[in-house]
Amino acid sequence: MERIQFKYHPNIYDDDILVRKTDICQCCGKQVNEYIEHLYTAEEVDCICLQCVSNGMAAKKFDAEFVSYADHVSDPEKWDELFHRTPGYLGWQDDYWLACCDDYCQYLGRVGIAELDKLGIKDEVLREYVQRDDAYSLEDVEKYLYKDGDMSGYLFKCIHCGKYHLWVDAN
Repeated sequence: MERIQFKYHPNIYDDDILVRKTDICQCCGKQVNEYIEHLYTAEEVDCICLQCVSNGMAAKKFDAEFVSYADHVSDPEKWDELFHRTPGYLGWQDDYWLACCDDYCQYLGRVGIAELDKLGIKDEVLREYVQRDDAYSLEDVEKYLYKDGDMSGYLFKCIHCGKYHLWVDAN
């Protein structure tokens, strides 16, 4: 079976938002082995196949969005693709999607200081991150940021300039 690709969430098959169990998609009614159960809707929904996410059927049927918050971009089509046809990610609070070059970035996954260091981008992304109005202090991030810790980083990469960006969330 062909894997569905998402422009803004290229690593969906490695992400913990993807449930790997057999169930019935509440949108199309098909039996599936991989699905998501995380979407923002007033309906009681806990199984949506990736096909129904990618083609927008689930967002339309359940008046739902898959992402909670995001930076602003000028093109409403990009906003529609992110919120209605892209699975979000699991964070401590609601997910927040970063943008760069007037487009949404690709979400690469959770990271801590060790992972940023291993990629050789720690100083660059931390320097940019602490410039945000809503940022945690640099001292706290360097001390407490762990991939699966109480303070976790969410790594994004611009699809145009290739720059990495970090969002930080804590429980």
